[in-house]
Amino acid sequence: MKIGVINAGNIGSRLAKAWVLAGHEVMVSKDGERAKLQPLLAQLGDKALVGELEEAAQFSDVLLFSVYWLRFEQVIDRLGSLEGKIIIDTMNPLKVNEAFEHYHDLDFMQSSSTSEELQQRLPSAKVVKAFSTIPFHLLDKDVWQGSQMLPSVFFAGDDTEAKKVVAQLIQDAGFPSIDAGSLKKARLLESMGVLLHNIAEARNDSALNLAPTFVSPAN
Repeated sequence: MKIGVINAGNIGSRLAKAWVLAGHEVMVSKDGERAKLQPLLAQLGDKALVGELEEAAQFSDVLLFSVYWLRFEQVIDRLGSLEGKIIIDTMNPLKVNEAFEHYHDLDFMQSSSTSEELQQRLPSAKVVKAFSTIPFHLLDKDVWQGSQMLPSVFFAGDDTEAKKVVAQLIQDAGFPSIDAGSLKKARLLESMGVLLHNIAEARNDSALNLAPTFVSPAN
C-alpha cells in the first residue's frame, strides 16, 4: 500500500518506520524545514521516499495526517481535494498560550472534533481518527518488547472499508485495534487527551508516561 505521511513529526516518523518494515511504500513530508527529516531518512535509507506535502498526498492511497492543529488550514489549502483517499487523522485540538504552553480547545471540543473538521474540508475523502490517544514515544512497538501487554489503538470513522484498511495498518504498526464507532466518536477519543493531561497533572508526572487501555497481544 502507498502511504503518504503528511508531516513526519513525533507520531508520523514512528509510524513511517513501522509501515516501511511491514512492507508498505511510504513517502514522508514535513510541514516546515525539510532538513528536520534527515534523522528519519538516515534510519530508513532507501526504504522510503521523501517529498513535499503535495507530493506525498498525490503519491498515496492512504494519508497519515499528523499536522499541528494550528497549522491545519494552511496545510489543507496545499493538498487539493484528495478525492477517494483514506486519511488517518492523528490530531488533537491543541492551542498554545503566550508562554508556549499547550492546552485543549474545550470550546471547540463541545461541538466538533479535528476529524469532523477535516472531513468537512475534504468531503470526497474518507477520514478515520486513529493514533491520537497514545503518547507518541509509546507508538514504537520496540518499546514494548518483553511486555505482556500492548496498548490498544482506537479508531473511528464513517466509511466501513476505510476503517478496515486503517485497522490493518494499526496492526501492521504492531498494535491491537479497537473500533470506537462513527467519526463523531472522534470527540470522545480527543477527550481522552484531556483526561490524560488531568491525570498527569494530578500525579505531578508527564503525560508522556501514561498509556491508556491495554489488551493482550493474543486478543
